[in-house]
Amino acid sequence: VIEERCKSCGKCAEVCPYNAITVEVKKKMPAVVNSAACAGCGTCAAECPFDAIVMNHFTDQQIMGQVEALLEKEPDIKILAFACNWCSYAGADSAGIARLSYPTNVRLIRTMCSGRVDEKFIWKAFEAGAPVVLISGCHFGDCHYIDANRSTTRRMDGLWDGLEKAGIRPDRLLLEWCSAAEGARWQTIMYEAEKKRQSVSKEEIEK
Repeated sequence: VIEERCKSCGKCAEVCPYNAITVEVKKKMPAVVNSAACAGCGTCAAECPFDAIVMNHFTDQQIMGQVEALLEKEPDIKILAFACNWCSYAGADSAGIARLSYPTNVRLIRTMCSGRVDEKFIWKAFEAGAPVVLISGCHFGDCHYIDANRSTTRRMDGLWDGLEKAGIRPDRLLLEWCSAAEGARWQTIMYEAEKKRQSVSKEEIEK
C-alpha cells in the first residue's frame, strides 16, 4: 500500500476474498495488507480508485506497458485477451497441447486472476485501437481465489455501461469463463472473438 495515496475508503477490504486487508475508515488510517493471509489475486489493486495498491510482478505500469506493446503495430487486426493464470491461461495451454487451432491474431496478457483486470487497462486497449478486448477467468464456484471473479463481473457491468456512453459498442468487450481443462472451449471462445473482431469496422476503431 502506498500510504500517501490511500484515502481509507475501504473498497480494497470489501473485495478481498481472504480478509487480508484491514482499513480503519473512521480513523482515516491507510489500508494494511496481511501478507501471510494474502493469496495475491490482485483484485484490491484493480478496485482501488486512488492507485494506492501495487501488486508485485503485475503492476499497473507493467500491464499497461504490455497493452501498449501488443497494440503498437496493426492493432485493428488483433484480439487482446486478459487471461487468468489458473484457468483460462491454462485452458489456452490445453488447447495448444491438444493441437486445437485458433486464430493467430490473439494476444494474451496473463494475470493471476481476472479480478486483477483494472478498468483503465480496458480503456487503454480501446484507445490504442483494439477492436475487441476479452476478459477470461475461472467459472463461478471454481475461482482459484474463492469468489474474486464476481468482482470481475461487477466491474465489467460498469464498463459496458461506460463504453456505451462513450460511443463504443459494449459487445466489443467480451467476458468468458474457461477452466484449465477446457481447451476446446478456449478454441471456441477464440473463434467467436475473431468473428466479433471482423464485425468491427476501422471507422469504429478510429472514432
